[in-house]
Amino acid sequence: MHKIRSALYILVLMGILVAVGFIVTNREGALTGATVVNTVACYENSDCNDHIDPTKDICLNPGTTQSLCVNRPEK
Repeated sequence: MHKIRSALYILVLMGILVAVGFIVTNREGALTGATVVNTVACYENSDCNDHIDPTKDICLNPGTTQSLCVNRPEK
């Protein structure tokens, strides 16, 4: 009887762990500590101006949520 009860406890705990794992992996940004921000970083190169003269200011993927400002030193 004691072995059956212990096995049942283990099965229930395993089920809870599987359920938590499923929830964590299938929810965007859930329990990961990450912050998901769906905003546009830039629309054109002038939006990326870092006010440092010797850098080239570039907007990659302008106008999309994948946009990114890059400020490269000019050669």
